[in-house]
Amino acid sequence: MSQAANVRSLEALRDFRSALIKFIDHAKRSIATSDGEVSRVSQWLDSTQPMFWVQAIRKGEERLAQAKSELFRATISQPDNPRGPTDQVRLVKKRQAEIKHATAKYEKTKQWSRRFERLQHEYRSGLTPLSSALDGELQKVVVQLDNSIRSLEAYLSTTLAKDEQLAESQSTPESIARKGSDNTDEHADSEISTDESD
Repeated sequence: MSQAANVRSLEALRDFRSALIKFIDHAKRSIATSDGEVSRVSQWLDSTQPMFWVQAIRKGEERLAQAKSELFRATISQPDNPRGPTDQVRLVKKRQAEIKHATAKYEKTKQWSRRFERLQHEYRSGLTPLSSALDGELQKVVVQLDNSIRSLEAYLSTTLAKDEQLAESQSTPESIARKGSDNTDEHADSEISTDESD
């Protein structure tokens, strides 16, 4: 014997389906935004920033060569100066410090690039199950909810139609009985009128 479906609230199923679809959409957009940021940082570490420090090193080397040239000219032009070309010496040391700084930053950037590559791999590995669920399992759940809602709607409409038919069938004998009673009263009235005519 089939059992009746225990439908508490069809509207709750519809609300859950809508909430699930919104969650899937928001989660996908969040993942896309996160992936974009990760790719941007990766490009910055792999390309933009290393190129910046390479150019800084080249400019520093050009400035250092110019400072050494000025130091050489100052040394030749002032051979009897006991203090020597102190300004030019300080400038040479400054240019050397700039190159050392840029070189250290370049090496540090490469280290961070390698480290970020490992972190990026861990990030994508950890995100893969969620992405797969959003594109696979949760989509199947939405389809299952759609099918369940349609089936329950069809069940409820069928049940409602049966209830209406049952109500109509229960009201029909009462109508027939009332009609039969009306006919009896009419027959009695005809008999009374016939007696009166006699």
